[in-house]
Amino acid sequence: MKKRYKLALATASIALGFGIIQAKPAQAATFSGPINIYAAASLTDTLPQVEALYRQSNPNVTFINTFGASGTLANQILAGANPVDIFFSVSQTPLNTLENANKLIAGTRQNVLNNTLAIITPINSTISISSVQDLLQPQVRQVAIGDPTVVPAGVFAQELFTKSGISQQIQPKLVFGSSVRDVLDKVSSATNDSIDAGVVYTTDALTALDKVKIAYTPPINAYSPIVYGSAVLQQTQNLDAARDFNSFLGSPLASPVFQGFGFSTIPEPMTTSGSIAVGIVGLMMKRKVKAKAKAKSVVN
Repeated sequence: MKKRYKLALATASIALGFGIIQAKPAQAATFSGPINIYAAASLTDTLPQVEALYRQSNPNVTFINTFGASGTLANQILAGANPVDIFFSVSQTPLNTLENANKLIAGTRQNVLNNTLAIITPINSTISISSVQDLLQPQVRQVAIGDPTVVPAGVFAQELFTKSGISQQIQPKLVFGSSVRDVLDKVSSATNDSIDAGVVYTTDALTALDKVKIAYTPPINAYSPIVYGSAVLQQTQNLDAARDFNSFLGSPLASPVFQGFGFSTIPEPMTTSGSIAVGIVGLMMKRKVKAKAKAKSVVN
């Protein structure tokens, strides 16, 4: 797992360094100025790499990132955090909250990524965990998860416990973190001597394999789909650039970078022009096949 993560990072770095992945065809920069982004803590390592790719064709754009628990960030936006151009959240709930408060620009909300859960232990742990129920072992003294009131990862973890039939029994063991990265730190062997396990996103676990190990990967049907979405906010002060970068987040151009960090990407909806293009290609292929068949029948 650790080797795969390093290889993915190396691939993404090479692509960025040599311009193998082109954000856009070579052309004059069309956007400039700062884009202020509030993003889920689990995007801390990934988002800057996507931004670096975007800046290859828009070098006059700068980014100001604020990472944290998606629920906390949504509350800050509701309280008047300013200026914020784009919100990039995990879970639909924070985005729904902002949309219901008319904080999002209509037509800019999109689903971008999927993630999965992982049960982690300190790197030096000798405790064996081969199921969610194993968290109830006496050797597992405390289990760290995100605070479900503001951290979507904590909500998914509680759902995992419920569907696994251990919700009531595990509650006395739970320790809450302020974000998924805080949970990662709490489980790290370098910072604790009492927390024996935690539940985080797989992508976060992959960033700290020198401090934690993935002890068990629960089946994805044991919790709701983990979906990341983004949208441009009504309060944006750089509308055109914010719209363009938000679209870039959900485009196939950004997908290799996200995938290099362990995320899976959600395909863009087929546009009308895309449907026409596919239809033309399909028609051309049919004609080509018929021509080959006709030529073959003449030869025979």
